[in-house]
Amino acid sequence: MGGKAKAGIPQAAHICMKRQGFGDNAHCRQKPQPIASRPCWAPVKEHSVAVASPPAGPVRLPVPLIAWGAVGIALNVGAARFTYGVMLPSLRRDLGLDYFAGGTLNAIHLAGYLIGTLAGPSLARRIGMPAMAKYAHLLVAAGALGCALVPNTPTAGYYLLALFRLATGLGAGAAIVAILVLTFAAVAAPQRPFVSAVVWSGMGAATVLSGLAVPWLLGTHLGWRVAFAVAALTALALAAFFPPGGTRAAPQIASALSDAFAIRRAMTGRWIFLTLSYLAFGVAYIAYATFVGAQLAAAHAPTGVVMAAWIAFGTATMFGAVWTTLVLGAPALKHFALLAATGAGALGACVATGTSAAAAFGGALLIGLGTAATPAIISAYARDRSTLGEYPRAFSIVTSALGIGQLIGPALAGALADAFGTTAVPRFAAAAYATAAALALLDALHNKSAADER
Repeated sequence: MGGKAKAGIPQAAHICMKRQGFGDNAHCRQKPQPIASRPCWAPVKEHSVAVASPPAGPVRLPVPLIAWGAVGIALNVGAARFTYGVMLPSLRRDLGLDYFAGGTLNAIHLAGYLIGTLAGPSLARRIGMPAMAKYAHLLVAAGALGCALVPNTPTAGYYLLALFRLATGLGAGAAIVAILVLTFAAVAAPQRPFVSAVVWSGMGAATVLSGLAVPWLLGTHLGWRVAFAVAALTALALAAFFPPGGTRAAPQIASALSDAFAIRRAMTGRWIFLTLSYLAFGVAYIAYATFVGAQLAAAHAPTGVVMAAWIAFGTATMFGAVWTTLVLGAPALKHFALLAATGAGALGACVATGTSAAAAFGGALLIGLGTAATPAIISAYARDRSTLGEYPRAFSIVTSALGIGQLIGPALAGALADAFGTTAVPRFAAAAYATAAALALLDALHNKSAADER
């Protein structure tokens, strides 16, 4: 690339980009720096490139960083979406909401999540990934505290809750981008499935805790307010105790202009079926999670049944995240992991259309198996199909499809529940899950064939 590297500076650090208008052999004028002289994930100027790569062999797992990521997922996914489903009957009672209004509150939060996810890579290039993680969780803390303090009036309570739910969504979207990029960058490729499973199992842990708190969340007027306050304190802790141990061992994260993941690549066979499957999954799982509590309440299910259903859902979610480690590590099965996860969801939603306690429990188990497994699989697929520099943008684009599905799911399911009753929701979810499974099969066949040809 036009000259030898100086002594003590890796050759990769001298890679630079040609600019139009400076001639064929012109190079960028930015002086290279040794890797050791730049802090991890420092903001990178335009036209710079990532100069490091993930550890090539087995390395010691950064346990504090992984634990931080798992708590972040527990807060920004588990508490934000599934605990909301547990609390929805209480919110409807105290704020006078119908099902559609309850669904739109979750959709508004998820609209913020979509915006935060899309803006995350650009924001990280400007301020650095650690700074984005910190500020994102501070925004989540402010929004959650606001949710805890809204008045008990149908109009003001609804609109203020919508505003603060939007803020928590914006923070959560950026935070999850940071969590996954930072944790994946800190480990070697063979360790990613395990790390992804542990991090995504955080949502199951949050759901189990929510299930244990069902009597208090549903039986008191302060339950949902205290839950939002606890979420605010958790977000503050995540911001205060970052970066955890192990972060410094990860390579620099930088997405160079020449290494950007173009949206047109998401339209190719390698990505399109995966992206659309994730969209359909987003419609399905959030429709179920938002209204399963309301469905049980409408059926006058005993508190014990409601608790058991949520605990089963959370436990299955954690187990589902763990089994992805085994499936993604098996070359013969890896390409069909997404099909298995979404297929389990489709079967579970069909079971959940029943009105018995057994149907509620069985549906929760099957849907839970795929709830954390699916994003863990998608995260691993996206990382395997992109370079280190491309991954933040690639993950952002794929996750935006999930975000669109999450916008559609709660609002449409709420309208169906108002029109046909809450039993219409699992039927709607089953159809969306079946669509996700069909697209996952197409993705598996396409990418397995491409892998066999290589």
